[in-house]
Amino acid sequence: MERTLSGALFFSTEGKMKKQCFLKCLPIYTLISFNLYAQSGALNDFNQFFKNGQYTKAISSLEKISTQEGLAGEKFYLAGLTYSKLQEYDKAYKNFELAINENNTHIDIYYEYGQALYASNELKAARRAFSESVKRKYNAPASLYYVAHISQILEEYPKATDSYTELIKSQDADNKIKQIARFQLAETMLLMMREKNTEKEKLESSVEKYIVPMMKQALNTDKSTGAAIEIIQRIQEVEKEFNLDPNLLTNGKRISPKRYSGYVSQKVKFDDNISLINEENNVSQSKKESYIFESEVYGKYDFVLKKKFIISPDFRWNFIQHSDQNSPDVFQNDSFSLNANLKNKYEHMVRGQPASLMFDIEFSKINKDWKQEHKRIGYAKSTSFSLGELFNFFSVGDTSFKFKRKIYKGESEAINNNTNSLIGDQTIALPNQHLIIALFEADFVDNYNNSSTNTDSYLLRFDYLIPEILPKYTLAFAMATTVTDTKTQKSSRGTEFTFNPSLDLSKEINEKMKISINYDFTKNKSKLSDYSYQKNVFTTEFRYSF
Repeated sequence: MERTLSGALFFSTEGKMKKQCFLKCLPIYTLISFNLYAQSGALNDFNQFFKNGQYTKAISSLEKISTQEGLAGEKFYLAGLTYSKLQEYDKAYKNFELAINENNTHIDIYYEYGQALYASNELKAARRAFSESVKRKYNAPASLYYVAHISQILEEYPKATDSYTELIKSQDADNKIKQIARFQLAETMLLMMREKNTEKEKLESSVEKYIVPMMKQALNTDKSTGAAIEIIQRIQEVEKEFNLDPNLLTNGKRISPKRYSGYVSQKVKFDDNISLINEENNVSQSKKESYIFESEVYGKYDFVLKKKFIISPDFRWNFIQHSDQNSPDVFQNDSFSLNANLKNKYEHMVRGQPASLMFDIEFSKINKDWKQEHKRIGYAKSTSFSLGELFNFFSVGDTSFKFKRKIYKGESEAINNNTNSLIGDQTIALPNQHLIIALFEADFVDNYNNSSTNTDSYLLRFDYLIPEILPKYTLAFAMATTVTDTKTQKSSRGTEFTFNPSLDLSKEINEKMKISINYDFTKNKSKLSDYSYQKNVFTTEFRYSF
């Protein structure tokens, strides 16, 4: 088994600690030696060479010491330390063996012996040395980690899991080593599961239930460490391998890890020709201007089921107030509305590409000052059902088609209607990161209690978006054209044409707040003068998203 990257991170960190220990402890060892063997100038030379990093000369000075003078254990011990510095680990561990045979009493000798054996790939002997270091309570957490990790390399997984568990429970171990131990325990258990479970579904279930939570627990131990970065990457790899990534759907589409979204916004508009709604879907002019204050709250949550179904309930609350409260034709448009929707998607594949089957249910309740009494009272309710498909028909972007039926019930039966709509749009992503959205919508309105006001309308709209036209600024142009067949009113109104260009500039203040300004021009051509009009609307909006 290969030694894992987490192991490398641990050994790198542990190596720095060991180096500091050498530099601090060696002068103590040699000082003791000087007191015992002051006659030996060779030890003094060794100490100086070792401190200066002149390890080859340090070895040469040790060769001058005779093993007949009772210095054998000390000589072999110091030689082992020096050969470790020279990365000549085979010579290092042989000298440590000689020192142990001479009953050298340095407390760290088995730990250093284990290090040299490990570096020489003498893994079983290294594990025995580290186990002895644990017994002697020298650097017990690191020694125990080596015992566990070597057992993992040797594929002796039960011993590895026992040792990792013991390390995690140890009161002497700090969070950094416990973090790596938890992670490696999860890796070891994953290896055991791979050997035990041959059925893919059982293995995926076990990994989801045990392995990923253990890795996440390791990550949450300390997210600031270098190991945390590796753990995040490894979690992503495991989730991808076992189809457990909660943000990757079965058709390969990736969704946002943030399941909720919403915003509050405040708009201030100036409309120089307030629209009058005689009957629903029939709009004329008032020739009156007013400021309009529009407040809105929106929220949505995505429920993801079996990585195939997305159920998204959302709500929208909208409040509109006109500044002109003296003109009934104006303030009759004061309103507030509540919209509650349930939007559903079934994720699948079309032509080898991710696609979404959409089924939406929308409910709206509108209170309005339709009696011109400065009171917002019940005006209408509507329920809509739509069925559509979103897929990649063209390589440039998403294509969608939708059929929608809206049932509109008003307090006045004259405005009751059913509307059937066909909607299609195409997104085009340009090489320069600009975006074009083309929309076609056909609405067939049946005012069944007042059939003379029935209309068929056809909307064609193009939006052109330029993100980052300046840092944090987005510019959007739109051009919409609507052709309305007035049907039984054609003799008086004819076929109406509406032209509606608009311009929007928004600035992102931060990731949650933005402001925007918008200009919207509408010109409607009709044979009947009341329905032939033009208007200008200027809007400023502040939005806070969460």
